[in-house]
Amino acid sequence: MKYASLIQFEPIVSIIQLRDADKTAAAQRLVQTYVISSEMAEKLVSLVFPQLQFDQPVDNKGLLVVGNYGTGKSHLMSVISALAENGDLAKYLNDKSVANAAGRISGRFKVIRTEIGATTMSLRDILVAELEEHLATMDASYTFPAADKVSNNKRSFEEMMTAFHQKYPDHGLLLVVDELLDYLRARKDQELILDLNFLREVGEVCKDLRFRFIAGVQEAIFDSPRFSFVADSIRRVKDRFEQILIARKDVKFVVAERLLKKTADQQVKIREYLTPFAKFYGRMNERMDEFVRLFPVHPDYIDTFERVTAVEKREVLKTLSLAMKKLIDQKVPEDRPGVIAYDGYWATLRENPSFRAVPDIKAVIDCSIVLESRIQQAFTRPVYKPMAIQLIHALSVHRLTTGDIYAAMGATAEELRDGLCLFQPGIEDLGGEPADDLLSQVETVLREIHKTVSGQFISSNPDNRQYYLDLKKTDDFDALIEKRAESLDSSQLDRYYYEALRRVMECTDQTYVTGYKIWQHELEWLERKAARLGYLFFGAPNERSTAVPPRDFYLYFIQPFDAPHFKDEKKPEELFLRLTNTDEEFRTALRSYAAALDLASTASGHAKSTYESKASDFLRDLVQWLQKNMTTAFEVTYQGRAKSLAEWVKGKKAEPASSRLILRQDAGAAINFRDMVNTTAGVCLSSHFQDIAPGYPCFSVLITGANRAQAAQDALRAIAGQNRTKQAAAVLDALELLDGDRLDPYRSKYAKHILGVTKKKGHGQVVNRSELIQDVLDVEYLATQSLRLEPEWAMVVLAALVYVGEVVLSIPGKKFDATGLAQLAGTNIDELVQFKHIEQPKDWNLPALKALFELLGLTPGMAQLVTQGKDEPVQELQKALVHVVERLVLAQHSMQSGLFYWGCSLLAEDEVKMLRTKLDETKAFLESLQAYTTTGKFKNFHYEASEVTAQKTGLSFLKEIESLEELVVDLGSTASYLSTAEAVLPTSHEWIEKMKTAREEILTRIRDPKKRNETTFRQQTQRRLGDLKNAYILVYLSMHAKARLGVNDDKRKAQLISDDRLKHLQQLSTIDLMPRQHLSDFQNRLAGLKSCFALTEQELEASPVCPHCDFRPNAETPAAPVATMLDALDDELDELVDNWTQTLLANLEDPTAKDNLSLLKPESRDLVERFIKKRNLPETLEHDFINALCEALSGLTKVSVKIVELREALFSGGLPSTPAEIRKRFEEYLEELIKGKEPGKVRIVLE
Repeated sequence: MKYASLIQFEPIVSIIQLRDADKTAAAQRLVQTYVISSEMAEKLVSLVFPQLQFDQPVDNKGLLVVGNYGTGKSHLMSVISALAENGDLAKYLNDKSVANAAGRISGRFKVIRTEIGATTMSLRDILVAELEEHLATMDASYTFPAADKVSNNKRSFEEMMTAFHQKYPDHGLLLVVDELLDYLRARKDQELILDLNFLREVGEVCKDLRFRFIAGVQEAIFDSPRFSFVADSIRRVKDRFEQILIARKDVKFVVAERLLKKTADQQVKIREYLTPFAKFYGRMNERMDEFVRLFPVHPDYIDTFERVTAVEKREVLKTLSLAMKKLIDQKVPEDRPGVIAYDGYWATLRENPSFRAVPDIKAVIDCSIVLESRIQQAFTRPVYKPMAIQLIHALSVHRLTTGDIYAAMGATAEELRDGLCLFQPGIEDLGGEPADDLLSQVETVLREIHKTVSGQFISSNPDNRQYYLDLKKTDDFDALIEKRAESLDSSQLDRYYYEALRRVMECTDQTYVTGYKIWQHELEWLERKAARLGYLFFGAPNERSTAVPPRDFYLYFIQPFDAPHFKDEKKPEELFLRLTNTDEEFRTALRSYAAALDLASTASGHAKSTYESKASDFLRDLVQWLQKNMTTAFEVTYQGRAKSLAEWVKGKKAEPASSRLILRQDAGAAINFRDMVNTTAGVCLSSHFQDIAPGYPCFSVLITGANRAQAAQDALRAIAGQNRTKQAAAVLDALELLDGDRLDPYRSKYAKHILGVTKKKGHGQVVNRSELIQDVLDVEYLATQSLRLEPEWAMVVLAALVYVGEVVLSIPGKKFDATGLAQLAGTNIDELVQFKHIEQPKDWNLPALKALFELLGLTPGMAQLVTQGKDEPVQELQKALVHVVERLVLAQHSMQSGLFYWGCSLLAEDEVKMLRTKLDETKAFLESLQAYTTTGKFKNFHYEASEVTAQKTGLSFLKEIESLEELVVDLGSTASYLSTAEAVLPTSHEWIEKMKTAREEILTRIRDPKKRNETTFRQQTQRRLGDLKNAYILVYLSMHAKARLGVNDDKRKAQLISDDRLKHLQQLSTIDLMPRQHLSDFQNRLAGLKSCFALTEQELEASPVCPHCDFRPNAETPAAPVATMLDALDDELDELVDNWTQTLLANLEDPTAKDNLSLLKPESRDLVERFIKKRNLPETLEHDFINALCEALSGLTKVSVKIVELREALFSGGLPSTPAEIRKRFEEYLEELIKGKEPGKVRIVLE
C-alpha cells in the first residue's frame, strides 16, 4: 500500500501574489480553490462582510489579515477583494453560508491591490501614490495635497471619495495592501510614529466613507513586543482596526481538505492502519479523527511549525507539499506509524543557506550538526541510532520554538514519543504497558545520546524533565582530544602506558619507593604452592639499587616507546617484559587516553570531569586490549632467552590466588593479565627458588603473604584441639607434623632441626630466639641456607613441640607449656613470632598421677603408661573427668534451687552453704585437669599427691547429695498426692490429723542422715504413705456417694424435672397472682442436685479428686444425702400443687372475680366453674383454661412482699420492741404497699 492510494494529493508550491486577483480568470481560480474552515466561515460572515458593506450604518473599521508566511494570508485577501469586485464569483465559493453572506459586498467595490516592497517612502506617500495612480485609470482622478500642507488626512480622503462617487456613485473603494508588517519593521522610530498615525486615520475614514482598507501582516502587530516603544500609537491604531487571525485550525483544515484530501474509503483504510499503533501513544486514540484527516502529517507538526518564530518565512503549506512530493509514491511502512513529524522540517532548515544568516538559527544548526556527527560515529547502540537521529532533529527544531535559544526549555520524553510517533520494532513483545515500554525506550535512547557526547550539546531540566539542545555546552571534547593526541611525545606515552599497566597488574597507588614505579610483589612458587617476595619495576635495572633490602626476584616492564640503555647481566633473579607487538587500535587508545588525562590536568569543572570520564573509557579499551593480546604482545626475557608469554606458559597451569582456577593457555581459555604474568614469572624463576630454598615445605593449598598469618593461626588452633580446617591440615601436613590424623612432630625435619639446637644446650639452659631465627637483609628465616622457613611456620613447629611436651615457649610476660595450648592458640601470631626463648620441661610427677587416677576410680597403674607416652590412659581419664564434672554441676543446681520434700527443705541453710563450697572446690579442681589432654601436658602436671587426695571429701559429699535426691524422687509422688488430698477434705476430718502426724514423723527421720541411711527406712516410709493414701480413697468414695446422685437417683431426678405437676405449676405461673418465687426456688434446688456415678477406685489412685465432677468436700456445704433430698422434693411438689390450687379457689370466691367470671364467654366460664365445682385442677391444663383464670382474676391486684424488705420494715425502729410497736410497723409497711390500690382487691404474695 502506497501513500498515493490513501491521499488525493494536490500540491501547493506557488506563492500567491495579491495582484493575481486583478485578472478575472485568476480571481475565479483563487475563489474556487480557497478552502474555508468552519472557523474561517464564521469570521467572514460575522466580521469581514459586515465591516466591508456600506448599506447599513455600522462602526466600520479597517481590517488586518494576520497569518504567517505560507498560511494562505494573501489567498484570503485575494478572495475577499475578488468577491467585492466581481458579483459573479460568489457562486464559486465552496461554502454556501459564506456565498450567501458575500452577496452584501459582491460587485459593490472598485478594488486597488498593492504590495509594499523595499522602500524608504512614508506609508502616506506609498498609499497616496497607489490611490492616485489607480484612480486615474478609473477616470476618477484626484491629487492629494503634500503632507506638509495638511493638518490631517481625513478631508483629503473625503475629497477623494467625492471625486470617486462622481464616476461610481453606487460603488465603494477597497484598498488592499500586503506585506505591511515587513515595511513597518524597517521604519525608524520617528518615521514609524508618523506611519502609525496615518494608518489610524485610514481606519477612521472607513467609518464615514465608502472607503475600505484591508492589510496583510505576519503577526498581530498590536501584541508584538517589537513595537512596544510606540505602545500609545499602536493602541490608537488598534481602536480603528479589526483583526482576522488565520489560526492553526484554519491551516490544518486547508491541509486536510485541499493538500491531503481523502475519500471516506481512504479514511477508513488510514484508521485501520493507525489503530494498532494507538496503544503506544498517549492520546492518539482520542485524536484519531485528526490523525486520519491530516495523514500522513502529524497534527503536532503544524502546531510546532507555527512556533518556530526564529524563522520568519516558513511557508507551512509549501513545506508540507514538498515533503509529500517525496513521500507520495513510497510504500506505507508496516512496522511503524508512517507519519511526517516535525523532525522532518529540520532538513529544510539546515539545507537552506539563507537561514544561516540568522545568528540564532546558525548557532542551533552548528550545534545540531556536531551532535549528530558524534552520534553517527560513536553511538554504542546501533539498533537505536535511527531513533537517536530523529530525536536530535526534533530537539533542533524545538530549540527554535522557545524564543530564547539558550532557555532551559524543551520537550519531555513523553512529548517526544507522542509528537514524533517514535517507534522501535519489537517493543510490542516486552509484555508491559505498550505506551510505558515505548516511553522507557525513548528515555533510554536520550540517556545514551547524553552519555555518548559526555553531557555536551544536550541537557535535561530536572524540574520539568524536559530535554533540550544546550547551546551553552558545545565543546567538542573528542576533537580536542584527537588534536592533543597528535602532539604527545614518547616519554608521555610511556608514562600513560604504565598507568594502564598499573591497572592490569592491579598495583596500588602507593609505590614501595617514593618517586619510582616500584612495588613489592609476590609470585607463586608453582611446585610448592607458596609465595615468594620480590619487586615489580616499571622501568629498567638501572633503578634496582633504589629497592632495598634485596628480595628473591625482580620483574621489569621496560618502556616501549623511549627505553633507556641498560645491560642484561642474565641474573637468575631478574625477568624482563617488553611490549613489542602493538597495533593501531592500541596506539589510538593509548594516545587518546594520554591526551584526555593531559587535558584534564589543565581543565576544571565540567570539562575536567568530562576529560576524566573519557580517559576512563580509553583506559578501559587499553586494559581490554592488553587482556586480549597479552600472550602475543609481550616478549619475556629470562637469562638471555626471549619468548612470548604464550610460549613460556605453554602446557603450564595458571593458578590465580583468588580462585585457584586452573586454566591452560594452549586450550584458549581466558586468563587474567596479572595472573598470566605471575604464572610466566613463576615458571621462569622456579629453578631459582629451588636453589635458594631446597628444603622449603610443599603445600597442598596456595599460601601467600596475605594468608600466611591466618593459615599459621589456624594451624595453632588445630594443635590446641580446636577445629581443624582444610587450610590448617594443609599447613601441618606440609610441615611434616602429621602421622595420618595424629599430631606427631618427631618425623618432621623442621622439628628435628629445632630439637637439635635445643639438645646442644645443657639441662636448664634456654634457646634464645636469635639462635633459631636469623635475619638476612631485614628478612627473617629459620635455617636460612636450607629450609628458609618464615617465622610463622617456625612458630607452628614450636607449638607442635609444646604439644608433645618437648619444649616450653616463652614470650614477654608469659610461658606456654602443654597445658597452655589454648592460650597459645588464642595469642596473635604476630606476638608469638617475637618469642623470647624456648626451654625444656620438668620430669614426671608419678605419685600425683597415681593419686589422680585412683581419685577418679581408675587403676593407679595407668599413670605408669602415661609416662611411657601412651594416649589411651589420658583418654580414659578425660572421660571420667567429664562424667564427674557433669554430676557436680547437677548437684550444684540442686543446692541452688534447694532440696524440698513435702513442702519442707531437707537441709539447713548453713549445711547448704558448706556443701556448695565443697562442691565448688572439687569442681574447680577437676575442671583444671581437663586441659591435660595429651601425655606431653601431663609432663607439666603441677599438683602434688596430697592436693589430689584432698578432693575425696568433695566427692563423698557429692554421693550424699545424689542419695538424698534419689530418696526425694522415690517418695515425692506419694507425698504430693497426700498434700493435694489434704486440701480436698474438710479441715476437721480425722484423716487430716492422721496425715499431719505421719508427715512430722517422716520429715524428722528424713532430716537425720543416720536414720534415712538405714536399710529399712525407705521401705517403711513408703508403706506408711501408702496406708494413708488408701485410707483417703475410702473416705473420699464414701463422701462422694453421699454428695452425688447415683444412676437410679439420677433417673428419678430426670423424671421429676419432666413431671406433669411441675409442668402444671409452670403454666399457672403465668397468672399474676401466683407466687412464682416458690416455684423458682423449687426448680433451683432440684437442678442443684449433682449426679456422678462414673468414679472408680483406680481413678482415685491416680488423682485425689474426681475427674468427672471435681467433687471437693471442703468446698461444698455439708447436707443430708442427696437421695434423701430428692425424696423430700417429690413430697414438696405435691404440697406446692395443693397450695396453688387452694390459692386459685380462694381468689375466685372474691366478688370481683365473680363479676369478671360472669363477663367471660360461655366456653371459658364453663371451664372455670367446672374447676370451682371439682376443687381440683384438670388433668390437662389447656391454654383456654389458663386464659379464663387470668381474665377472671384480672380485677385483683398482686402485691409482692420480699422477706428482706419485710424484715427491714419490722426492725426499722430498732430491737427489742413491744408487740404494739411491731404491729404498728407492720401496718405502716402494709399501708405503704397498698397505697393507691383498693384494699379489697389487693392480694399479698410472699416472695
